[in-house]
Amino acid sequence: MKKMNIIIAGDGEVGFHLAKLLTDENHDITVVDPHSDLLKLIEAHTDLMTIPGDSTCISVLERANIRRTDLLISVVHDEQINLMTAIIGKKLGARRTIARVNNTEYLEDKNVELFKSLGIDHLVCPERLAAEEIVNLLEQTAATETFGFSGGKLI
Repeated sequence: MKKMNIIIAGDGEVGFHLAKLLTDENHDITVVDPHSDLLKLIEAHTDLMTIPGDSTCISVLERANIRRTDLLISVVHDEQINLMTAIIGKKLGARRTIARVNNTEYLEDKNVELFKSLGIDHLVCPERLAAEEIVNLLEQTAATETFGFSGGKLI
């Protein structure tokens, strides 16, 4: 996988956890967060660049070097901030943008196209992903391997 410049806009555990996972992949990660205390904790435990501030602020995104960003991920708890961060980030030069949302209406095909036209490449809804995973687990049988006998008459 190609080394990427990634900005993560977060305000808590989700952003921090995501940054740690992506650091293991050897990408250049910058975390933008309004909480300077959390950023100090991140700096103490990782080799990440941190910038305190509001991710919808143009000067903050410019300090994070948005023009050279391959991927901007906004996972703040407020979906409006995530949407605005992705839209502004794309207009300032981010190659790809991802915004965390809670409103599943945004994930309908016609709305996804609307958000793409605004500059948001992907919308992610953690609650929906969790629900889909639970459904997948419920659809699985307890058996992990099956064998067919008698031309498929017995499995």
